[in-house]
Amino acid sequence: MQTWSTCLHTNVGGQRYQTQSVCIERGIFQGDSLSPLCFCLALNPLSKILRNSGYGYSLGRIPTVLVSHLFYIDDLKLYAKNSDQLQSMLELMSSFSMSIAMELGMDKCTILHAKRGKLERHNNIQLLDGAEIQELESKKCYKYLRMHNTMKINEAVTATFKKRLKLIMKTQLNAKNKTQVINTWASTVLAYTYGVLKWSKTSLDALDQKVRATLKKNCMHHPHASMARLYLPRRVGGRGL
Repeated sequence: MQTWSTCLHTNVGGQRYQTQSVCIERGIFQGDSLSPLCFCLALNPLSKILRNSGYGYSLGRIPTVLVSHLFYIDDLKLYAKNSDQLQSMLELMSSFSMSIAMELGMDKCTILHAKRGKLERHNNIQLLDGAEIQELESKKCYKYLRMHNTMKINEAVTATFKKRLKLIMKTQLNAKNKTQVINTWASTVLAYTYGVLKWSKTSLDALDQKVRATLKKNCMHHPHASMARLYLPRRVGGRGL
């Protein structure tokens, strides 16, 4: 990879400019079309190593069914049945990372021990290369896929959505632009969590009613207006929410 290089191109005022050859000493430029593909290809063997290690947490009464890890791009969560097994899995991960010239983000790593649903306190884990992974402090929660893993995370996400909705209503935008901002700025807070958090139909319906009530309160939706039209695309005469 030390021999790789590339040239950057840009268009300014109708003229095309090209930089001199830029060396890629390590890794791939973020935003490059090959970046996510090469990253996944580089880390895919780690998933296979963990699966073939025989380590993991058994589900129910079937000891042959083991869950060793969850992997999404660069977010990795390991599962082990005891501390010794977790230590071995971490050593495998550390050794693999060194072999592909990648480093673990120790400031983002943490360990949680649980037995029969109750948290237990253990010492920090020291790796062979000298790195130390801290145990999760009490009254703190960890993140996975940028989401806090707590029982009340849905409430925090809902509160953020409602706060953004109120801020949008206070702007001087017209109804069309307010709807677009709701779709692009407020609703995305919820949309990101749909594949991560569990949402019941009841809670989503209640949130939907809250949105309509807020629109009525701010004179964006008449109490006797068609509710279905609110969600139809604008190209067919709807409001586009």
